Amino acid sequence: MIRPLAVFAALALTLGTSAAQEIAPPATPDIVVDPAATLNTTPKQANMLTGFYATLAVIDICAVTIEPDITAGMEADRKRLETALGMDPAMAATAYDQVKADVEKTAPDCTEGSEDRRGVDAVTAIYATPATSAPAAPPAGTVTTEPPATPAQ
Repeated sequence: MIRPLAVFAALALTLGTSAAQEIAPPATPDIVVDPAATLNTTPKQANMLTGFYATLAVIDICAVTIEPDITAGMEADRKRLETALGMDPAMAATAYDQVKADVEKTAPDCTEGSEDRRGVDAVTAIYATPATSAPAAPPAGTVTTEPPATPAQ
């Protein structure tokens, strides 16, 4: 009587381990950290400014005519980004020249409706959109006694 119980116990133990192996997640590969690998630690402002410079370079290379109001808005944002990155005018000019040289190497397509021109149009459309006439919200923590403005119907 003990032998059949021992056989059943041994069988249950072996089946339990094979079932557990089927249920367990597969082994993950070892993660190796490469100390010589480079990480992109560029601030978002630098990436934005590089893209902005690229757009300005396409505008210059393709001699795209931009309205003065749009140009003024773009120039203000360009200066804001350069200031945020601590760039002086000479440093900013050098950075723009480098980006422009890289853009020139790609030979941008200047024809109307090309991908390069659509990119310029998308950026300039941001500056062409009129600002909403809604009053600005007071800074956080400011207490006002005026009721909130209701939209005209």
